[in-house]
Amino acid sequence: MDNARAGFIIFRWFSFYIIHCSLSIKMPILNNRLTAEQYEQNFSDIHPPFDSREAALVEANRCLFCYDAPCTKSCPTSINIPKFIKQITTDNVKGSAYTILDANIMGGGCSKVCPVEKLCEGSCVFNLLEEPPIPIAKLQRYSTEKAITHKWPLFQRKPSTGRRVAVVVLVRRD
Repeated sequence: MDNARAGFIIFRWFSFYIIHCSLSIKMPILNNRLTAEQYEQNFSDIHPPFDSREAALVEANRCLFCYDAPCTKSCPTSINIPKFIKQITTDNVKGSAYTILDANIMGGGCSKVCPVEKLCEGSCVFNLLEEPPIPIAKLQRYSTEKAITHKWPLFQRKPSTGRRVAVVVLVRRD
């Protein structure tokens, strides 16, 4: 008997045993669901979005647009942060979203989960002035979510070259 057949027989016997035991022993089913408060606390946004356009503009206008910006240097994806914030202040949200997504195609998701307090916001010059730093993640989220909701075509697909690509996967069997 080959190994696959033997494994199938063992699986069938084990499945029968589990079903038989579960029918003969009545176990209470516990409802381990979170309450609404626990769900809100455990799964709330790390960086909640701005309430309005004006709130985003107020925060964007606080930026100093540093020449050699420490926030850009500390960003692992090297997003030009002063540029996209400047684009928000000039009401060019589409250009801002393009600047973000051109550097990091996952920019919309990163704006929700990136540890900005250790990276870009942590290196903001406002921290040296003992003022709250620019909420870069919230501004990034504002820009990218607006682009997604309005379905702005930020990039154009290149024409086909007629070439093909093959993906070769090697599976190692021990």
